[in-house]
Amino acid sequence: MIKCVVFDFDGTLVKSNEIKRRVFYEVTEDIVGAGPVLDELFSVPDSGDRYNIFDALIKNLKLGQEVGISAVYLSDLYTKICEHKISEAPEACGAFNTLTELKKIRVKMFVSSATPTNTLQRIIGMRGWNELFDGIMGSPDSKEDHLRSILFSNNYSLSEVIYIGDSEVDQKAALLIGCKFIGIGKNWNRFDSRPVVLLDTLEKLIKELKL
Repeated sequence: MIKCVVFDFDGTLVKSNEIKRRVFYEVTEDIVGAGPVLDELFSVPDSGDRYNIFDALIKNLKLGQEVGISAVYLSDLYTKICEHKISEAPEACGAFNTLTELKKIRVKMFVSSATPTNTLQRIIGMRGWNELFDGIMGSPDSKEDHLRSILFSNNYSLSEVIYIGDSEVDQKAALLIGCKFIGIGKNWNRFDSRPVVLLDTLEKLIKELKL
């Protein structure tokens, strides 16, 4: 029986993947040559977190300290813009209703994201979703770390936990830990291999879990 559902955030609960990508270009629009470098960085499936991307950009363009631009500065600016935009972004189809239904039947729910924890907590708070979750987990810990922590602290067996996500990073985390995984998306182009269970929206999740 499923006792716990762990959700990825961006693209799974909120339509924010494209927002996060656009903001990288927004905060670097005044840096000559930044656009093509970002295009190249994003062509790699796992290009790293915001700091890693901006650090790679600065090194690629050979921007010295004298220009007053650092990966920390760009990351902080990126975070501020994203917090505002994602807090107001549309939810993924069926997200809120699914969360409230799971809450009613006392299934524990966690968010597991690559977004920095403090930022993620503020975004979820601004959306008014805090009370829905039993834990909100972000970077610097990995998604595998999140799952291990949830399993250990709640004494769950692997069969009692399921991870829901929209990308290969999510699927890989679940596979590495050994818990069940459900993919979200109208197709599986964000995955290296098609998930065993792939739902086009969260509206079908409760039925799939047979709760």
